[in-house]
Amino acid sequence: MADIKLPPYILQELPDITESINFPIKNIQRIKYTCFDVSKSLIVFGATSGGIYVFNRWPCEFIQLIPNKDGPITRLAISINEKHIGFSNGKGMVTVTECDQNLSRNDSTTSSKEHLGNEVTTMIWSGNMLFTGDDVGKVSVLQLNSFITKSMFHGSSQIIMSLDSRICQLDCRDCMLLVSTLTRCYICNTAQEQYRQIGQKLRDGEFGACFIVSETMANGTTETNIEITEVKKYNIVDDAQFVVGDEFSNALMYCARPSSRIWEATVDGMVRRTHQFKQVLAKPPMKIITTKSYENENVAIENEKYECEGQSVNFSRIYSMNSVIFSFNKRALYFLNINEVDDTVWYVYDDIVDCRTINDMLYVWLSNGSLVSLKFMKIDKFLVKCYIDEKYVLCAELCALYKEYLLENNLTMKMHILIGLRDKLKNNGLLSSVEEVLIKIDKLKSSEATQLKSGIYVVDNPYSQSLLDENFDIKHNDDNLFNTLSPEALQALKGLSVTVSGKFNSSKKILKEKWEDFEEKVKNFSDRNQEITPIRQFDSENTPKWVARDDYSLDDTPVINDEIIFKESSQETIEIDNNLQSKEDKFCKLLYQYSRLSLVNKESESNLISIVEDYSCDISEIYELMLLLEQYCKTVGAIEDSKFVPNNIFLTYLNTCMRKSDLLDLIIKNDVLYKYFVNSCIAVNVKTQKLMNIGCECGFPLPYVRTSQRPVFSELIDEFIERQWSNQTKEQCYEMCKRMPYLWRKILYLRRNEDLLHILRILVQMLDESLLHSFLPQFTLDTWDRAIQLYATLHANICLNCNKKFDNISVRDMLSWDDLGSLIIKSIGGRNAINIMKKHANLIDTGALTIKFYHTCLMVCLFEKIDVTITVALVDTLYSAYEFEEARKQLYALLRNSSDGKICNTALPLIIAATSEHWGLKHVYEKINKTNININDVLEIMTPQLDCTLCGLPLQNDFLIKDGGLWAFKCGHSFHGACLNLNKIKLCPSCTLN
Repeated sequence: MADIKLPPYILQELPDITESINFPIKNIQRIKYTCFDVSKSLIVFGATSGGIYVFNRWPCEFIQLIPNKDGPITRLAISINEKHIGFSNGKGMVTVTECDQNLSRNDSTTSSKEHLGNEVTTMIWSGNMLFTGDDVGKVSVLQLNSFITKSMFHGSSQIIMSLDSRICQLDCRDCMLLVSTLTRCYICNTAQEQYRQIGQKLRDGEFGACFIVSETMANGTTETNIEITEVKKYNIVDDAQFVVGDEFSNALMYCARPSSRIWEATVDGMVRRTHQFKQVLAKPPMKIITTKSYENENVAIENEKYECEGQSVNFSRIYSMNSVIFSFNKRALYFLNINEVDDTVWYVYDDIVDCRTINDMLYVWLSNGSLVSLKFMKIDKFLVKCYIDEKYVLCAELCALYKEYLLENNLTMKMHILIGLRDKLKNNGLLSSVEEVLIKIDKLKSSEATQLKSGIYVVDNPYSQSLLDENFDIKHNDDNLFNTLSPEALQALKGLSVTVSGKFNSSKKILKEKWEDFEEKVKNFSDRNQEITPIRQFDSENTPKWVARDDYSLDDTPVINDEIIFKESSQETIEIDNNLQSKEDKFCKLLYQYSRLSLVNKESESNLISIVEDYSCDISEIYELMLLLEQYCKTVGAIEDSKFVPNNIFLTYLNTCMRKSDLLDLIIKNDVLYKYFVNSCIAVNVKTQKLMNIGCECGFPLPYVRTSQRPVFSELIDEFIERQWSNQTKEQCYEMCKRMPYLWRKILYLRRNEDLLHILRILVQMLDESLLHSFLPQFTLDTWDRAIQLYATLHANICLNCNKKFDNISVRDMLSWDDLGSLIIKSIGGRNAINIMKKHANLIDTGALTIKFYHTCLMVCLFEKIDVTITVALVDTLYSAYEFEEARKQLYALLRNSSDGKICNTALPLIIAATSEHWGLKHVYEKINKTNININDVLEIMTPQLDCTLCGLPLQNDFLIKDGGLWAFKCGHSFHGACLNLNKIKLCPSCTLN
């Protein structure tokens, strides 16, 4: 394989973020994501509920839910300045809402009805304008006009183009809009309000188009501020009349054509040439470097076993991505190199739904709900990354594999770090194979400075953080301390962290020697690289923040400053040390050092216990030590740490020490300790963003989906609440719950034996399905009568405790009337559920209760005559079955055949049973095709149970299936319907015999 000329590109899989993305909806089966978009710092998903789920891109964490009442979202796009999100629903309504990451309650929206009744197919932002295309060829623009007030804006919208067919893709560059339909491509000058066709030959199908721009933003667009004073319908003009400014003289457009071809055209609409990729795509696909293979240094680049002929691909959407054009379809990713066609690469990737690009990052959304993040980079950049990550063998193997490319092409000075492979490799054979490459790399140092005509030498910093960091963003460039460090210095930092980890209680002398060794290394590196700027000193205002390891990000990079860990060269630290005479001061320093080291290494909690208990085992004295630690943090300039560090250490100690129960009892009895414990819990959770504003002003919890998130030290807090309750300090529990609404769950659990009416308000307001399930046995007709009244009030976004309206969330997105109906059916049966809903019909919106609720009530009425124990499983199964068309048909047929109010048995048709995990066929449900289910697929998955135990014949018997179908009982045992009817069986015969 070394003789084969490989394209110099690598596609690396980054750590999985799917769990973070799916976290807000993981416990809500009725809500699914429908579309997504990516920007510089955000990932945004639209959902079937109409809600918009906003995430930070790095680190990937949920920020907020933007509610919307207009139905499922089909398309969305984030504005370039990330202040607005444009989205459309299934009816063609286009809306723009503010993207307020602070969850302010003054969100504003503006809407456009230009595409009402049509399907919105694509949308893209250009400055303050949102361009939208639909399935009948209409292109509209919605322009935002801001007022003085930040939260107030309105928009003007109008159709600007009516073309011949479906809009496939839009792209923008400044005032130029590129439009691709099923048959043609058009270039539109929005400033001149005119457009023209690109080329003359027509086509038929989904084909994309994009600009190639020098400074790419999300999805290949540039940040602009185009202002249009009046929106008009544009005119199509001929070649001579189409106006293009000089600023676009070097801009190019690329338009996809059939059979793996792409037109290259200038912005005036003239086609320059056609690029053909059919033959180059006959090459085997390359392999993606997975996180596991990268970690194990077992990487295969090319898929040699894959046989492929020339591919005739229709590139339905194309995007500019660094030096290539990116496209995709359901089963593959394509990176098309326009300048060097032979360097085109493609990768096999199954079940792709959609993709988004941002710089060199690629986000792939799969049909199973996973979101995969990939990084596309040139081999030289990847080699430096391998070296920094200490993948020395892999780095050398790739140098040997790409030897020809590395020797023939100019290399960046950043690769000079690879010269260290000589010291790192013990494999002489591998080292000899890359010796020529290392010789060339060694010569890079001589070309570090360039002499200008004036005689001045210009020296570039060869060690850019953007080359080394997977998630580096330009906005971090000035703030990142390590931006000016060479890779060798970064290696020394990494070596220090490994040395210090887990050895905090060892001799201070050893640690000081390690630090001095590290200082010497950095000094040597600075001597070797005079152009590298020395590490700048930070004042107290810029002292690094304490950040939990799970929330670590670039902004929180620990700073090597004068106050941290044994850096004896710091005059300020020497002065502080000289003043540390008391026992308290010495222990404060040890605790602060422990907290700083825990930023970069997982410090053993036993070390913390040892430090604290060496000082004292009395909880009051430990509390006093925490107050002294707070003052110490301020003394060394760590103002932001002064509250959080003592709080975190205090709770960590309580959570891990052997005397936890006794200490909690002491804290509860002491008002000062109690207050400090509660404040610590609040401070730690707010700092690490584990709690959000999920409570009403009165202290009642709001029905917010993220209340399911457990706070930091949740087990400790739960035990604290339980002990308070047993000590009859309930009022204190309520006060704590008002500050941490999550804890109401624990209160409800502790009050589970009380009269339900006493806690009904708070139980309903939490709208937690799992919590409501646990209380179902206690509900009666009277209880549900009151609960429905409360839910109707809550449904109007009114707090059940203080009657104040809240606007930051939408209750109807949390638990619908249908979902409430399912709980009522499980609790009091189908007949009673219909009666009580009928009684309160005036409180229920028209159409809020769907046919799903009524059919389920009827089925429960039929089944509970035979077996009342299966009601809960039956309700869950029928609600789940309504997502499948074939299952709904089977249910309708079953109800029609039971028009006399009787059923033959308690089994369900096999198709219905297979669409739920609650009816004994969970293993089938997990494997069925969620979009198209049929009886043969179900039977194939059910292997080895292929025989009916009543007749001994295979279940897959066409005659018997036609005669009575296939049926499954709640236990999962399945039989021919004809056999059940013949034997007049009502309950599962297999379970009855057993």
